[in-house]
Amino acid sequence: MSLPSIVQPIIITGPAIVTWNGFSYYFKSGIKSEYKRDTIQIESLDHGIIDERAKSQYMEISGTPVGMLSTAGMSAMFPYGVSAVGKSILTPTNLPLVIQTRYGGASNTGQTITYPRAALTKAPVLNLGPGVTALGDITFTCLGDPTVAASGTTAWETIADSAFADTNFNETIILTDIYTASYGTSPYAAMGSMAGFEVTIAYQTENIMADDFGIADIVLKGMTATAKFAPSSLTEAQVWTLLNAQGANVVQPGMSLSKSNTNLVIAGTGNAAKTLSVTINNAGPKQAGFMYDVSKHRHDAIEFSSKRTWTTGAANALFAFTVA
Repeated sequence: MSLPSIVQPIIITGPAIVTWNGFSYYFKSGIKSEYKRDTIQIESLDHGIIDERAKSQYMEISGTPVGMLSTAGMSAMFPYGVSAVGKSILTPTNLPLVIQTRYGGASNTGQTITYPRAALTKAPVLNLGPGVTALGDITFTCLGDPTVAASGTTAWETIADSAFADTNFNETIILTDIYTASYGTSPYAAMGSMAGFEVTIAYQTENIMADDFGIADIVLKGMTATAKFAPSSLTEAQVWTLLNAQGANVVQPGMSLSKSNTNLVIAGTGNAAKTLSVTINNAGPKQAGFMYDVSKHRHDAIEFSSKRTWTTGAANALFAFTVA
């Protein structure tokens, strides 16, 4: 009996970056690109599931940025403010996303994989401390170009040979700094942390569906800002005072957590080329954890949440970043 022929594997490896909206995103580890389909199942009482049919398709591009921090970089990582709530994050202008590889192609000098219409749909969690780089995972969502027929060869993705030529990598602005938090007056005006600060700017999005296209648009439905840290410079009694769980300033049912409309400011101490400062406007202490253990610090974490405000009908900023 003859043996089956062996097919030589085509091994494709190598690093890449993402470019979107005029910015180059460098990553700590691999960039994951996933093609996904939403489907419907066709069922029969007599036969069970007999088919699966397409409903919509999209790409998700995700990874962990290397942690370079600059004014332009923070704008690129957090591209939407509260004024964008209710708007499309894909229109009026298509913003292509390009994966640029360092190697591959006919000359092994690089390729571009281009998606014609993309938006950043998950901003990175900020991990602020001396033992970590600052940026968590980000996610982009890519759709096809609605102005190009789906039967065409450029409606969804285009692969082309293109030599890698980006020069935006800058190791001096990969910041690992010591941070302190300020919230009102002493003893909360200068709070340290046992294990850094975690800041989350969360985008809530809504897919707009069309029968003949699938996902036709993505709308920014809302956003929130939260922060949490295990304070190193507060007593247990001071944490309880901050939470307003009882006493003259108690937060009762129906009240805003941000009764005092106080900003939470988390700022680096400046041991690197740049110093990052993060402000969550009108923050309110939400909850806290405590550990009673020989080997554990008493404070587990305090969490702050944000509150939206308006001035004469105009939405005020929910958060702010400064890189100096």
